Amino acid sequence: MNEAGNKPASKRRRKAIGLRAPKLGGDFTAIPIHILIPPATAMNKNRPISSLIKAQLLHIQHAESARLPKDKRVGVKLEDIHTEAEAAAYIAAVTRVLHPQGRKRSRRKPRS
Repeated sequence: MNEAGNKPASKRRRKAIGLRAPKLGGDFTAIPIHILIPPATAMNKNRPISSLIKAQLLHIQHAESARLPKDKRVGVKLEDIHTEAEAAAYIAAVTRVLHPQGRKRSRRKPRS
């Protein structure tokens, strides 16, 4: 409650547009979800990089130059990256330098 005695606007908005968790009581029908397996041709390390990957490389390069001193940078020029394999190697190398501790492992919740 605020000074005027009203509920906070965010709660009113959530209630008005129906953002409540559904109640799972009663019967329900499970619908199977089919996940397609990508064809073997989907993976091609020698494929030229797309504009999306070029944009990702620019972001990675910016993070590298903004966060690392010159002596710790990977030192790869984006003009030298032509294939998806080269892009993946560059992204992995920069990620290893930026995150030397590796990924955070989540703790398993004890079963009750």
